[in-house]
Amino acid sequence: MYYISSQIIRSLVHFLQAQGLEDRTLTQLLASRAYYLDESRYRFPVEDYETLMLFAQQQLQCDHIGLKFGQSLKAQSWGLLGHLALVSSSLEKVLQHAQKLNTSVRNVGTIQLHRNAELSQLSWHANTPVKHYMVDELFSSWLCFAKHCCQQNADLALTKVQLTRQQPSRHNLKAYQTVFNCQIEFAAPNNSLWFKTTLLQSTLHSPNAELEQLLLAQAKNFTAATDQIDQLNAFIASQLTNPPTLEQAAQQLGYKKRTLQRYLTAHQCSYSSLLDDMRKYQAKLLIQQGITALEVANKLGFSEQSALQRAFKRWYGLTPKAFFKEFKN
Repeated sequence: MYYISSQIIRSLVHFLQAQGLEDRTLTQLLASRAYYLDESRYRFPVEDYETLMLFAQQQLQCDHIGLKFGQSLKAQSWGLLGHLALVSSSLEKVLQHAQKLNTSVRNVGTIQLHRNAELSQLSWHANTPVKHYMVDELFSSWLCFAKHCCQQNADLALTKVQLTRQQPSRHNLKAYQTVFNCQIEFAAPNNSLWFKTTLLQSTLHSPNAELEQLLLAQAKNFTAATDQIDQLNAFIASQLTNPPTLEQAAQQLGYKKRTLQRYLTAHQCSYSSLLDDMRKYQAKLLIQQGITALEVANKLGFSEQSALQRAFKRWYGLTPKAFFKEFKN
């Protein structure tokens, strides 16, 4: 299951609101998962990112919406990785952390750095087919980070940008030229930024080696403990109308059924408890929105309305109808 952190999705929703798109419409696109926008450890299916971006492109008539979003992002939107980047000593250190901890933000692609004495190539390779929005966001946000966080005497000019997307219209092409200010190759074999290797040694404004090591240890512990469970939660969330079995979920994550069971047991949870928690929170959100119990039962994959009624009373001590009445009052 390919996912995006809630910090990125939340930042995207706020950015699109600032562009004039209605909050209600954006949250409807996320369906019941909108409830988790403020849950820092929740991860959204990559399809949610793609849906929001496509909607924004169509509504705003802006094919380079990914570039604009990337320019709006702050390092803090990358979560723990962002805080690590801010206290690193150089851009090379930042890239080392990003390569190791990229999955704390998204597992949609991999970052690779190739260099020789003169030139370096920073590439992003998608693990699953995605539109151009994401690489546009990544490259423009990386460039903005370097410009804002490096010492003023750093030479941050790019020598070339390669993008796999087809060349955009003349109007949108100007946006790419403005952001990258260098030769741009469209329909390229990969997505890459090319720059002088000396740029890697550019120092940042606020290096803090002690805090960097502390955050690095925290990041390693966090990713080791939560990566697979977060991927599993994202997969369950995307399939709730027809909940997958444990065996199907294990296959999606590349595990054998027993291996996944042992992993969950080691982290003091079970597949049934994850599914139950997901249904519990989403049922509450849907009922609060005034959606009927029958519709909620269908959306959350219950065999019949009575099964939802029993589960809801177990969760909240009230029937859906009584819960909604109390909520309205």
